[in-house]
Amino acid sequence: MMKKILGIFMLIAGIVIAVGASSANFAYFEASRDVHVNVVPDDLELIDLKPMQPYAYINSNGELVIKLNEHNLNYINGEEWFGKGVSPDSLYVFEEVFAVSNHLWEDTAICVTISYSGDGGVSFFTGDYTGEGYDSLTFTVPHGDFVTVGMILNSTDMVDGDSINGDLEITADAGACP
Repeated sequence: MMKKILGIFMLIAGIVIAVGASSANFAYFEASRDVHVNVVPDDLELIDLKPMQPYAYINSNGELVIKLNEHNLNYINGEEWFGKGVSPDSLYVFEEVFAVSNHLWEDTAICVTISYSGDGGVSFFTGDYTGEGYDSLTFTVPHGDFVTVGMILNSTDMVDGDSINGDLEITADAGACP
């Protein structure tokens, strides 16, 4: 009799477990995992900004800086080709100031947007100069490739001693630009 009761009890327990397992609604899971991210200079990122001219460089904070004056870290006092700025009432076109490269996942292009805010007539273009510059520029960088960015400085109506100061905002999203 005791074996029958124990057998019935085990049968009922098995049915309860089977029914409970087959109709369970998962509500919550928690786990602890490690995350390791290195913060690196702009020229060592998965999407990197690489200076291509002496007046563009990576500063001690790892940020791309474009500086056309004697406060540039690459400035060599006394060298003839290191100027201290731009002339008044002039238009300067600098090709290949820096490059944006894409070292993300295979077959994933990125859509890059560069926006300038600040003083003076500063605009940007990609590739070779064609007569157009934009204060907001959007372009696609295929995986494993790079795009060069040029800069136009327009000092019209400026005089000796004026300065052009501003900030670049560079963003990138996965996928080709629309």
